[in-house]
Amino acid sequence: MKKLILPMIAAFVLLTGCGEKARVITSYYTVKPNQWNYAITTYDDGTYTTDYAYSEWENIDIDNEVIMNGVVMAYYLDDDGRDNILPYTMYFTDDAGIPYQERFEYDIEPGKITFKIKDTDFNTPASMANIGTLKFKVSVIRNF
Repeated sequence: MKKLILPMIAAFVLLTGCGEKARVITSYYTVKPNQWNYAITTYDDGTYTTDYAYSEWENIDIDNEVIMNGVVMAYYLDDDGRDNILPYTMYFTDDAGIPYQERFEYDIEPGKITFKIKDTDFNTPASMANIGTLKFKVSVIRNF
């Protein structure tokens, strides 16, 4: 009898999970260079640092139900046509031979997705001057 209990529990868990249906809604975003804003930290002496660049977009499919019980996945679409899941890090070397990274991330809140770019050299404005147009894909998975 003990040998049957574990398989019966496993079968119950597997079969009850199969009853739910999921719906996937995919949206595509093209972010041009002039569609980025900057998160800036200002210091008492009047200096500042640019923490990261961000671009906010409406997405009505991201609601409280999805945030609590669903899934939102975002991808950076590279020039080769590959979907690179966020967060995604690209590695570079500057003109002086010093390595740095650019990291693409995202945040969500009801009705909105925000794409972010962060640099490890904290020179985001210089990087953004060369970045060009970026494409992103967002998949929202909702349970029914």
